[in-house]
Amino acid sequence: MAMDREAQYAALLLDWRQRVNLTGARTLAELEPHLKDAHGLLEISWAGVTRAIDIGSGGGLPAIPLALALPGVRFTLLEASRRKVAFLQHVAGELRLDNVEVVDRRAEEAGRLPGYREAFDRAVSRAAARPAVLLELAVPFIRTGGDLVADVGAIDAAPLAPVAARLGASPPWIERTRAGQSVLRLRKLSPTPPEYPRRPGVPERRPLA
Repeated sequence: MAMDREAQYAALLLDWRQRVNLTGARTLAELEPHLKDAHGLLEISWAGVTRAIDIGSGGGLPAIPLALALPGVRFTLLEASRRKVAFLQHVAGELRLDNVEVVDRRAEEAGRLPGYREAFDRAVSRAAARPAVLLELAVPFIRTGGDLVADVGAIDAAPLAPVAARLGASPPWIERTRAGQSVLRLRKLSPTPPEYPRRPGVPERRPLA
């Protein structure tokens, strides 16, 4: 059943991309690697994760395939573009995804709100921002003891350690899936200082590293 709904999601994504910049993929064959990358995140244990947030959800990758595969996890899809938000809300309705909430806000704003700040067991993301920027946007959402799972491509995680420490997190590391996908990981160790995230646009203009 989940696979049927994923095929429906893929069809909706390719249809809407003609009007909204959701993905560079133009065909199902081109979209397939992105779906496989989302599936790769399922190789990481989801035990104990009941609430997850997708930072910069865009067209819903990886969150929509994850929500289909993990109905017991509640996913918050955070997206600042209203046209993309409209797509995500349409998908959640069409696929009857009761475990999906779509939030129309910038991460810098939502990360300071009660009910969102340090409220999630896990943050996920796919190429939403440069790694140092992503850490500042994502870590404030994660509860102490929770973690980050981000599809970032091949990077050196070591230079991100000082950034993570400032935000209350462990030194990041790269974990590779069976298909060779690079996944950025870290663990939240302590509450994020109240000055983070900085005002909208500042993390991108002045990264912490």
